[in-house]
Amino acid sequence: MFIGNQYLVKDFKGLIKNERLAHGYIFFGEPQVGKFSFALSLANFLETKEFGLTGKMLSEVLVIKESGIDCVREIKGFLWQKPQNSSKRTVIIDNADLLTEQAQNAILKITEEPPEHSLIILIVSNLNNVLPPILSRLQKIYFSRVSKKEISEYLIENLKVEKDKAGELAILAYGRPGRAIDLLNSKDLAESDDMAQKFLSSAGFNRSQFIKKLVDDQKAKSRSELCSATGEKPEILDRFFESLIVSLRKDPVKNYQMIRSVLSRLFLIKSYNVNKRLQIEAIIN
Repeated sequence: MFIGNQYLVKDFKGLIKNERLAHGYIFFGEPQVGKFSFALSLANFLETKEFGLTGKMLSEVLVIKESGIDCVREIKGFLWQKPQNSSKRTVIIDNADLLTEQAQNAILKITEEPPEHSLIILIVSNLNNVLPPILSRLQKIYFSRVSKKEISEYLIENLKVEKDKAGELAILAYGRPGRAIDLLNSKDLAESDDMAQKFLSSAGFNRSQFIKKLVDDQKAKSRSELCSATGEKPEILDRFFESLIVSLRKDPVKNYQMIRSVLSRLFLIKSYNVNKRLQIEAIIN
């Protein structure tokens, strides 16, 4: 089931029925408001005629979560094959705003002459990190926050959460269904929220020491677990940045400059081999 922004479900079903679906879209908005879930639900509808996350294996969908140029080769190989079970071969690129400039330029070339049966969806939180030619070529669809009522009802009806607990989670989610589910399932998220508040309330030497411990904890976690080829698992820093952005966006006007600074530093950390401690220390208030 897709939560919130239900008018988009009707709109896209209409586009498909009338064969007016574009070859590429940018789904943008805050993290965890349903952009990725909607993209998967749309791909599922194209292949099975069911709009939602049904859990069925889809043969005409490729999900990309990497940020480098290598992913583009995979996209090309996938899109140039003809679909067998759907009218489209769909590529969903999650966190596309974290793609390197080289990867974005390569994707731009694909969008300039896409196969007739292709559908490319970029999932984006920060449009400022996407190359202007891509922004002008693909149709942009905005995903707004979801009401507390919708989030609470979803938790009660689909996840069997008690009414009082669902209401509490809906408030803490700040309009983001994905965050409500994370809060329900993860104790780590509460710790990350606490870290974000400590960061915001600290300054000078205390902030520097806090950042040092944060990065050191990340390294220690990486060494203690089975890691990827890069030798690092980013959960601690990812959750810290997520909680920090959520906290700042409670008052987006007041915190506008700091939000931009945080997103910029996160982009550099995700895209390049930079010193994480220095990047976090460079976040401006």
